[in-house]
Amino acid sequence: MADDRHVQVTYREIAERFGIGIEGARIKAKRRAAKGVWRIIPGNHPQDIVRVEIPKDEFEGASAPQRGATHIAPDSPPSAPPQQEPQRREANDLELWVEVIAQLTAQSQAMTDRLIEAERAKAEAEKESALNRAALENAEAKIKAMAQGHFTELKAIRERLIADSERAKAELAEWKARPWWKRLAG
Repeated sequence: MADDRHVQVTYREIAERFGIGIEGARIKAKRRAAKGVWRIIPGNHPQDIVRVEIPKDEFEGASAPQRGATHIAPDSPPSAPPQQEPQRREANDLELWVEVIAQLTAQSQAMTDRLIEAERAKAEAEKESALNRAALENAEAKIKAMAQGHFTELKAIRERLIADSERAKAELAEWKARPWWKRLAG
């Protein structure tokens, strides 16, 4: 807070008082603030005017422009600091914090509800997957049993065909071994 030994001025007022450009005033303020002689007071918003706190005797004792400029610094007092806007809220505003906490609680509840629903859907999908896996294993077992049964049946048919083929070959060989006249008579 400025006391009666300091004044708060803008870069433009520094530029006019010291006879330098606005950019030069900004650089001068930064250098003097780095030495601890002046203090830069930024606004609450990037577009707010930056104020610089300068010792009163240094500001008032500044000579007229140093570079032979035709502009003469006015003897008017420095501008007053900006008044606080009523719509700005203080950091300790309880209503603001209650509102923020209510919003965060609502967001948290919505996220919790979505998480619970996702977990429920996941459990349902896992249950369905387990049922499908059991049905698949059951079908595989049935197919395997059927294939085994068919394989055994086909094996028996093959053996019967081989036996019939052997018997037919033996009968044919026996029939050929008979004389022609016995073959003709039957």
